[in-house]
Amino acid sequence: MDTPWLKSLIFWAIVITVIFAVFQCSQKSENNKQASALMYERLYQCTRDLKVEHKPLLNTIQQNLNANLPQQEMVKLINDCRKVNPLKDKLQYIKIIQSS
Repeated sequence: MDTPWLKSLIFWAIVITVIFAVFQCSQKSENNKQASALMYERLYQCTRDLKVEHKPLLNTIQQNLNANLPQQEMVKLINDCRKVNPLKDKLQYIKIIQSS
């Protein structure tokens, strides 16, 4: 029985599985890298502008913060901060920069 389509199907299934595995490994290694100084700066800018009613969130961020924080955890802290202190519009940032 000649089944070239089955061989092709098996080949492509293996190729897709290998590509997916490589992608997953690269994502894991990227998430485990140490957070960059720019990420710390972004978190600082977000926490600096937090209002008094968000003091519990600030305390949580301060407790979880350390010098060897992985990128994935840093992104979570930044996202938590941005939920209560969302980014401004581009034009607002331009006005703030030009007025300083």
